[in-house]
Amino acid sequence: MSISPFDVGRTALSVQSSRVILTTIMLIAFAAWPQVTCHAVEGDSVSFERQVAPLLKKHCVRCHGPKAPKADLDLSTPAALVKGGDSGQVVRSGKPNDSLLFEMIDLGEMPPEDEGRISSDEKALIYAWIAQGAPFRNGLTANTGPTQHDILPLLLLRCGVCHGTRKQESGLDVRSLASLLKGGKSGPAVVAGKSDESLLVKRIRAQEMPPRRKLVSASVKPMSEPELRRLTAWITAGMPTADARLDQADHPAEVMADDEARSFWSFQPPRAVTPPRTGDEHLTRTPVDAFVLRQLEQRQMSFSPEADRVTLIRRVYFDLLGLPPTPEEVAEFVADSDPLAFERLVDCLLASPRYGVRWGRHWLDVAGYADSEGAQNEDRVRPNMWRYRDYVIQAFNADKPYDYFLQQQLAGDELADYANAPRITPTLYDNLVATGFMRTVSDRTFAGITNFVPDRLEVIAEEIQVLGSAVLGLTLHCARCHSHKFDPLPQHDYYRLAATLKDALDEHDWIQPEARVLTYVTTDERLRWQSHNQQLDTEIATVKEQMASEADDEKRKALESSIKRIEGRRLPEPKIRALWSRGEPSPTYVLRRGNYLTPGRPVEPGVPSVLVSKETPFEITTPAHGANTTGRRLALARWITRPKHPLTARVMVNRIWKHHFGQGLVTTLDNFGKMGAAPSHPDLLDWLAREFVRQDWSIKSLHRLVLTSRTYRQSSLVSQQGSHLDPDGRWLSRMPMRRMEGEVLRDSLLLIADQLDETPFGPPDAVEAQGDGRVISTRGSQGWRRSMFVLQRRTKIPTILENFDFPQMGPNCVHRDESIVAPQALHLLNDAMVYELAEQFAERVLRGTKSTPCSTIELAYQIALSRSPTEQERDVAEITLRELEDRWRHDSIDNTDSSTKSPEARSPEEQALVTFCHALMNSAAFLYID
Repeated sequence: MSISPFDVGRTALSVQSSRVILTTIMLIAFAAWPQVTCHAVEGDSVSFERQVAPLLKKHCVRCHGPKAPKADLDLSTPAALVKGGDSGQVVRSGKPNDSLLFEMIDLGEMPPEDEGRISSDEKALIYAWIAQGAPFRNGLTANTGPTQHDILPLLLLRCGVCHGTRKQESGLDVRSLASLLKGGKSGPAVVAGKSDESLLVKRIRAQEMPPRRKLVSASVKPMSEPELRRLTAWITAGMPTADARLDQADHPAEVMADDEARSFWSFQPPRAVTPPRTGDEHLTRTPVDAFVLRQLEQRQMSFSPEADRVTLIRRVYFDLLGLPPTPEEVAEFVADSDPLAFERLVDCLLASPRYGVRWGRHWLDVAGYADSEGAQNEDRVRPNMWRYRDYVIQAFNADKPYDYFLQQQLAGDELADYANAPRITPTLYDNLVATGFMRTVSDRTFAGITNFVPDRLEVIAEEIQVLGSAVLGLTLHCARCHSHKFDPLPQHDYYRLAATLKDALDEHDWIQPEARVLTYVTTDERLRWQSHNQQLDTEIATVKEQMASEADDEKRKALESSIKRIEGRRLPEPKIRALWSRGEPSPTYVLRRGNYLTPGRPVEPGVPSVLVSKETPFEITTPAHGANTTGRRLALARWITRPKHPLTARVMVNRIWKHHFGQGLVTTLDNFGKMGAAPSHPDLLDWLAREFVRQDWSIKSLHRLVLTSRTYRQSSLVSQQGSHLDPDGRWLSRMPMRRMEGEVLRDSLLLIADQLDETPFGPPDAVEAQGDGRVISTRGSQGWRRSMFVLQRRTKIPTILENFDFPQMGPNCVHRDESIVAPQALHLLNDAMVYELAEQFAERVLRGTKSTPCSTIELAYQIALSRSPTEQERDVAEITLRELEDRWRHDSIDNTDSSTKSPEARSPEEQALVTFCHALMNSAAFLYID
């Protein structure tokens, strides 16, 4: 029979044991939980072994057992229960309301609804056991007192900025028990067992530490009263310690993923598969086609006809270069009768310097690249970030192996000893510049008021999110506050990964944005800078000599002005925005529910355990060159780029496929986990991944393989059968028609108007906000540079790019949205710059023709659309031009006042052509790639 909590007292008072009386008092207090009912407790106490353990086995051990405990919480034995899990201890002796185990049960969060609820009687029994001290038969108890793992993170948080890694003011270091006992100039900081006599406690109570006047500048907050009570309790208890067990992802005791979790397709290395034989072998050009054709044949489909050569050259030019071909290039390709003409064209485009600009942009999207800090309205510009942009472009142009490309970005500073090198070579320079990959996310820690530990942790979390989505295709950030709800990524795996980055991204050893620079540019660049400024020094010295001999106050003022002009030519010291190892980092703790104020148990560097195997071990070794580095990120980089890594090659080939075909074989580009999309062609994905590695991680080789396939050469026309059986193009029964991205549109408009300045690299061109709200890029002496080289300030994106879905980078962009909204058409129709480009496009057409309507229309189509007009288009264009000429001629007659007529005024024929060219620039045929 069950009774209410209000009846517990009357029932229990009949029992004479003092322990039962204590239990009764606690149960009466439990009346605050009105939904709970319980059976009367028999005997002297609640027995864990006899009463509580069976409840846990019945309701909890299925998910929190020894085999693969969720949240690293094992409730199958007393020792495991006392240890707790990712969120720390779950039982606090004598404090049921502070015990996470009871809290989760009482809130109904555990066990989940589909697992069956714990009854009110069972809930009350667990409450009573914890309230009476949570005893076990073997004498083991749930420790309630703080240990060094509760106190050292607190001291790092509140005191470490002045008494930690970089500074030990007054000789005091708070990072270890030994250093606290040693103390500083004033003697030991703590006295075990005597908190009132401990100098550390005295200074904190007197509000002398941290100094109140330095709180904002040091970005630190004073210790709160609960935190101080925790510190004094620890000292009073004799400063107890707890052993930190080995906690690495590749340690046998720490592998949290069971065989079932590891069996998921993306957590297994890519399989060795053979291209299948199909019913129409003559339709296949590369092995890619065999995989695609098999899926089509299973659905009673086949390939669409091949696209014509004009369509192919335009398609592949935009795909690889982001720009249209010239009329001459189109004519040459169409006239080439060689069966391998397209293969040669692909090789030619891959060798173009424009290729790196186009495909470097794709990588900068997933890296979250921007030229400003963001996070606040001030949006400070990052002066040296452009070097990373240039590194990426050059890496793609050089076909740098993808594995080495990743290693440089994750651990370039650890690949070689740059600090002691006699000469900074281009390779050493690239190593450092590449680490800008880990410096891309928005960051507001440049100000003291926004540079506290939680602000820093947000930056680190976003860097981990970029790493997970760009490289591993996993939503790692979902495990920051709790173990991943769907994938086998326990919370401590997240913090192990954070620990691998901590020698450079340490919230307790933080570098503010303006200081994240190194001076190790190439020796050649440094010498050029020095020579330039020394020449200026010589010029200034000469002018000063003239001033010394000049008596007239006026050639003196002129000479002073001359010195200022010379100083204005002085170049700033060249620097690199980089990430580098700072030596031994602070310890890493699991943060319970992601809260920096509630650290759990410490963890060692590691990686997601589900991805660790004999083929992909995670091993940290000190770099051979002996520099002051930990080797952690280098170990991470080498682990990620192991040939049999389950995800790295798959994620990259899937992204390359997406940019060629509009969608990936896995449509969720950043999520290869259980909630991500299943691959449409799993065998093809695995074959491509293995082929990618076999060809030394060559991205260009993968391009050739895909672009020369029959799959890529298909027409985009939608047949009735394809519309019915393959409505979204998932099975690749045709090529998708795609719209230009913002940069491609802007750059193509500049190119056809003969206003594209292709000067590469270097500091970006500035952007300006106009009075009407538009943001435009500045024009140089030779036109406008490609969009890649325009300042990418988060709060001032050029309007044409923003209207056409340029990403905001929060923190990165794995897949660009494609909207169809009115501002896009209105911008192309009404924007002053677009109209100016239409005028220059018309001038280009006039320069290249005999000014006959037929030849003018032909050339305009060839330049803008890479093809001749159809007969119907030509007829419509001729009629339109005549009507426009008449209209402009009529307007000119109505405005014959010679005093207002400009000498540069166009003839009606010229103005009609401008309007016609403007219309072509607005057409769907121009905006969409067939």
